[in-house]
Amino acid sequence: MKINHLTTIFLIAAVVAAASGCLSEKPKDTKPVEITFSAAVSLQDALKEIGAQFQKNHPEIKVNFNFGASGVLEKQIEQDASVDLFASASQKEIDLLEEKGLIIRLTRTNFTRNKLVIIAPSRLTIEELKNLDKIAIGDPKTVPAGRYAQTFMENAGIYEMTKPKLIFAENVRQVLDYVERGEVDAGFVYFSDTIKSNMSVSSINDSLYPPIVYPVAVINDSQQPAISRQFIEYLQSNEGQTILKKYGFG
Repeated sequence: MKINHLTTIFLIAAVVAAASGCLSEKPKDTKPVEITFSAAVSLQDALKEIGAQFQKNHPEIKVNFNFGASGVLEKQIEQDASVDLFASASQKEIDLLEEKGLIIRLTRTNFTRNKLVIIAPSRLTIEELKNLDKIAIGDPKTVPAGRYAQTFMENAGIYEMTKPKLIFAENVRQVLDYVERGEVDAGFVYFSDTIKSNMSVSSINDSLYPPIVYPVAVINDSQQPAISRQFIEYLQSNEGQTILKKYGFG
């Protein structure tokens, strides 16, 4: 059966219209590239704001955070947790990962600092601290703030006296909770943890414990090493550092 010219024209028009329709369709939204950032819990408030601003600048990227005690997070990475970036509240955890070849060494960067303080319902002297019944610190085995606190008390000559009174917490934020709920008389936390607290803050002699410097590095098995490096650069930028200072770091 022969197809007449009119039918042919209609067929050609239909094909052209269909092709035009396909070309005019808008491409579907692409799913953002995700990275996972494990970080010391003391960084939680600051990093959440930094992450939100980074994502605002880079809507094609999503940053997922995993906060906890630095020692616990380090062990998770050793056990093959899916992590792209790690920031610790001390050098020890990053050192351990570097020794085992689990970080990209050239990405290791110190990006902020902190201070150790005593938090309580009222200001305290070291002499008054010795007379308290319960003092909370992070568990020195996994919590850098706990190690800093123990070192401070040892160098101040009060550790043996206060040792029976110590209540160990899983992380520095738990120390803060214990104090705010009245479950202990005082606690050692970072200055950054006190920004939103109504408790009284007592400064201590910074020379009696190691400098508190936060390192960050890209994990060797990261699926997104380039984006992870980009986030480290943002942490070091003026914008990132301004947010960190807002939360008591620096």
